Amino acid sequence: MYLAANMCFFSTFFQVKVNPHEHGNGCQSTRRQGSCVGLSQFWVCSKVIDWLKEDGNVGAKELQRRLKDLYKVQISYRKVYKGKYLAMDQLYGPWGKSFHNLFRFKAQLEQSSPGSVLVIDHHTINNKVRFNRLFFALKACVDGFLRGCRPYLAVDSTFLTGRFRGQLCVACAVDAHNWMYPVAIGVIDSETNENWIWFMERLKEAIGTPEGMTFHTDCGQAVMNGVSQVFPTTEHRECMYHLVQNFKKRYSGRVFDDHLWASSYSWSPYMFKKHYEAMAAAKPEAMKYLQENHKKLWTRSQYTTLSKVDYVTNNLAESFNNWVKPEKCKHLDDLLDTIRQMLLIKWNHRKRVAAKLNGKIMPHIMQRLREDTYNLDIDVITASPEGVAELCAKGLQGTGFRFVVNLADRTCSCRVWQGSGIPCKHAIAYITSIPGAKLEDYVDEYFSVNNFRVAYDGSIPSIPDKSMWPEAEPGFFLNPPLLKSTGGGRRKNRMKSALEGGSSQRKSKKHECPICHQLGHHWYTCKNGNPEDIAAMEAAR
Repeated sequence: MYLAANMCFFSTFFQVKVNPHEHGNGCQSTRRQGSCVGLSQFWVCSKVIDWLKEDGNVGAKELQRRLKDLYKVQISYRKVYKGKYLAMDQLYGPWGKSFHNLFRFKAQLEQSSPGSVLVIDHHTINNKVRFNRLFFALKACVDGFLRGCRPYLAVDSTFLTGRFRGQLCVACAVDAHNWMYPVAIGVIDSETNENWIWFMERLKEAIGTPEGMTFHTDCGQAVMNGVSQVFPTTEHRECMYHLVQNFKKRYSGRVFDDHLWASSYSWSPYMFKKHYEAMAAAKPEAMKYLQENHKKLWTRSQYTTLSKVDYVTNNLAESFNNWVKPEKCKHLDDLLDTIRQMLLIKWNHRKRVAAKLNGKIMPHIMQRLREDTYNLDIDVITASPEGVAELCAKGLQGTGFRFVVNLADRTCSCRVWQGSGIPCKHAIAYITSIPGAKLEDYVDEYFSVNNFRVAYDGSIPSIPDKSMWPEAEPGFFLNPPLLKSTGGGRRKNRMKSALEGGSSQRKSKKHECPICHQLGHHWYTCKNGNPEDIAAMEAAR
């Protein structure tokens, strides 16, 4: 029984009505119980816009929860989803026009930074010109890389979290301070051979092929094919971290824990062979897997000594991906402008750092060399006037390993010096035994203060906001790309592997039968339940 009361017209009396009938499922108001139907997507937009200003990566599900906690209303997911993108359009402009706005950004870039590169590729689908992919490189970054950085690029991509579910590519170098140095970025719709080859071709047009050029990628087949086809003569390294992740899905054991990473860090071919043979003796099929599936360079013993970079992982590119992670939700025109601004801030800071530096070699390198001079248990057996010496561990002359150091060629038989560009402990022992010799004179020029200053000698352009960008008429309107429908919600974080604490298998969600409460079947196919209960469910259905 339900009661209802309302005030009578032109009176101070109340009228009470009684409904003696059951208020069942046939009533429309009962069916929409728990959902507030009076609130629109425009109301949602006005309430969530401040949250999206702080963090554009907030999902619709999280916004729905915040609205319920703050305003005590239950709003459908669809309304919250639409309200979110209304707010994003108010913050960053209409999404449908943001791709055409890239031509205005390009025109502004050509005015503010002549020589910078922004290539916007498009294609025609159903008589509409649509965005396909882009390549973006600032002149200051390219010139600084060619003149002041080592010839080394870490290449990777990360997914975008906005409405366009594409990939943000990056080619990242390292400066004399071992700081991340972004050179070029790109946007593609997916990681395919065609897209990566196109990106690497644009990169080659921008930087050429410097002597000793080295690329470092993960184990993705598309990016490896792109590097191999466009830069076939360069050194190509494979990220050891990704290799180990893939390897341990198939093989595990103490022998691999002891020798796999150690073999990667070994500069000496002798030490690499020692670790490799220990693993091969324990499990030959594991080494066969490495030879067949990981054919790029993953051990220092096989690296050339031209790039002077001893990294075995692709962490540089991963650092860039983490750096831009809060901005990946923005429209492409705002994303490129934001990355430009982030580079401008970083360049200005590092210019101020460079202005304060004194001496010939970067201070952190000299500090490292000074620390390495302590407790050197190495004896110089003999040294020639030409600067060649034999060295061994103290007290082990004639029994321990001997190393040959050549000061003129800046080499040591352990290969650490020529590989990294920084004197190894054997070279340090010999140099410090020579009266008047200075360690800084034997460090590679790539680590000099002058190279650090040259890398940041160019200027990242300062430009106004997009309301003042010049108009551009390419002769057509660039429509947004066709969005690919995917199951489930939009992913904000990358999927973790099983070794990182993630799940190696998809979690199964089996249905529970309401009759027998067993998993794996529905009530209308239930064979274990009470027939009377099944008949009652059929009648209600």
